[in-house]
Amino acid sequence: MMEIDWNAQWKEYGKIDRRNSSTEYWDSRAPRFRKKKDGPDIYVEEFYRLMEPEPGDTFFDMGCGSGTLALPFAQKGHHVWAADFSPAMLECLMKDAEAEGLADRIHPVRLDWNEDWSARNLPKCDIAFASRSLIFEDLTRALKNLESVAVRRCCVGAWDTPVMDYDRHLAKAIGYERPGPGVNRFVMNELMDRDMFPEQIFIRSPFRNTKFRTYEEGVEKLKSTFLHGLTRDQERLLEEYCREHLKYHIVEDGGEKGSRGDAQGEREFWQMDHSDISTMAFIRWDL
Repeated sequence: MMEIDWNAQWKEYGKIDRRNSSTEYWDSRAPRFRKKKDGPDIYVEEFYRLMEPEPGDTFFDMGCGSGTLALPFAQKGHHVWAADFSPAMLECLMKDAEAEGLADRIHPVRLDWNEDWSARNLPKCDIAFASRSLIFEDLTRALKNLESVAVRRCCVGAWDTPVMDYDRHLAKAIGYERPGPGVNRFVMNELMDRDMFPEQIFIRSPFRNTKFRTYEEGVEKLKSTFLHGLTRDQERLLEEYCREHLKYHIVEDGGEKGSRGDAQGEREFWQMDHSDISTMAFIRWDL
C-alpha cells in the first residue's frame, strides 16, 4: 500500500487555497473581525467543554485574532497567552480586554505559524489550541510548534470543507462535487502518522453567511471558493442562483462594527438568503 505524505499534500493544497496569508490583509480586517455580543456562541462553548480544562489551567491561543476564544475563556478565570501575527488583531483584542476588565488575564504575543518557535522564549501552557486559524506553509512543523507550547493537551478547530466559506447549498445547485479532503483530514492524518492518537468530534452550530459590499463582489468571491474552478455551465448556474438568492439588505442604524466578514457592520450589503449550519471538526490529542 502506498504511503501518503500528508505534509506534501498540504503544501499542494496551499497552492490552490486563495486565502490571503499576509499580515497586511489581516490587519485591514481587524476592526471588522471583532465579534458582536449577541448571546452565547455554541461553537465557543462547545470548544471549551471539549478541551476538558481543569480549574486554573493556562491556555495558549494560536491565531487568536481579535479574541473569539481568548476573551470568553479569560472570563472563565483562565490566563490566556493570545498569539497572532497581526498586530492590529492583537490591538483590538487588548482594547476589548481592557474594556471588559480582563487585561490582567490575557497576554498578547506577536507570533507567526511559519517562524522558528524554538528561537522564541515562549511560555508553556496546560493546553495549546488553534481555532479556525490554520494558515501555515508546513503542516508537520506547525502542529509540532503547537505541541512545543503545551504541557498536557493540544486542540484544533478545523473546517471539514476545503475552504472556510464553502457553501453546500450553492455547490449542490450547480452540480459541483467537493474536491479533495477538508482541512480536518490533513490534520487528523498527519497526527495519526506520528502516532499521536487524535480524537475528532464535530461541532455543529448556526453559520452566518458572509456579507458582501456589492452584488458583483459577492458573485466573484463565491466563485473563488470553488478551488479547482468551474465549468462554463457551472458558472452560468452559479450566476442564476445568485440572481435568485443573493439579496440586498439595508440596516437603518448601520448595525454594530465587529462581526466576522468583509462587509460586517456596513449599512448596506448583499447576502445569501439561505441559512446554514457549519460543521467544525474539533481535534484534540494528549502529549
